Amino acid sequence: MLSPAEVGYDLTLYAQVWLEERLRLTRALARSVAEKPTPRAVHDVRVAVRRLREAIEFFRGVPEVPPLSDVDRAARALARSVRKLRELDVAGKRIVELSQKAAGGSSAHVREKLAKALKKRRRRASEKNLDRIRKRAAELEAAIDENLPLYSKPRAIEPDRARESHLLAFVEARVAEKRVLVETLYEGVRPKTSLHAGGTRAERLHAVRVAVKHWRYASEIARAVMPRVLYRPLVTRLRLLQEIGGKGQDFVDLERIAGEELDRMEVSSRARRSLMSSIRASRRAAAGDFLTALGSRLPAVQAVSAGG
Repeated sequence: MLSPAEVGYDLTLYAQVWLEERLRLTRALARSVAEKPTPRAVHDVRVAVRRLREAIEFFRGVPEVPPLSDVDRAARALARSVRKLRELDVAGKRIVELSQKAAGGSSAHVREKLAKALKKRRRRASEKNLDRIRKRAAELEAAIDENLPLYSKPRAIEPDRARESHLLAFVEARVAEKRVLVETLYEGVRPKTSLHAGGTRAERLHAVRVAVKHWRYASEIARAVMPRVLYRPLVTRLRLLQEIGGKGQDFVDLERIAGEELDRMEVSSRARRSLMSSIRASRRAAAGDFLTALGSRLPAVQAVSAGG
């Protein structure tokens, strides 16, 4: 990845170089997941797709940068084709964690049976969706190939203070948009205001988590023009918030998937209630942890983002 100085602080060239790097990486990971949709391959391609789509949105409207709408649609379709596999991977991981934390008990046998059932369901889903995944990966690869290269070679551009100011202003404005969205959504989950907001608490927290993710990815795009002393603590704190919020969403998905799977299994009502109760308790605890983290860490993130 070329630095802003190496492209003469030219916004167009900076966008082209950044997007081409993301396009090539996502194409490689799409090929990998099409070959074998392992948990790692599924995770990596989903992250790559999110970062690519964030970059497409980030640089939308920059002169001489194509809108890449076809790539965006194909990337979203690929992500959807592996979503069920990712949900099963996460559900399996979380049920194993619950088993390790709550060894024994009336639901121990059910947890073990559920973990095995989820593994079996994951294998079946992988086999069932493989053709679809390969089709979507091929469509994304074709869309990417159609748009590459975005630039032939870096143009020799002497640094210019006006261009530097323009690039910095553009990047800061894009990142600020993401920060403002997080702040706005956070108002809807704060204890004193959440009663007046629309949607369930889980839905509102999920929206905040997604917005934090977009803020983090936008900040990563801006890292080359941000002072390292500001960038590192900003992205570190955003990543931590994202991980804490992600745990809550994992248990939301686990509650749904476990309920579906237990309906197919022969288990006692008592054991089922015990297991579902522990999952719901973990989901509520994770949601509380995320809300607490937002309240305690978001002001620090805002200060770093503002250069304070």
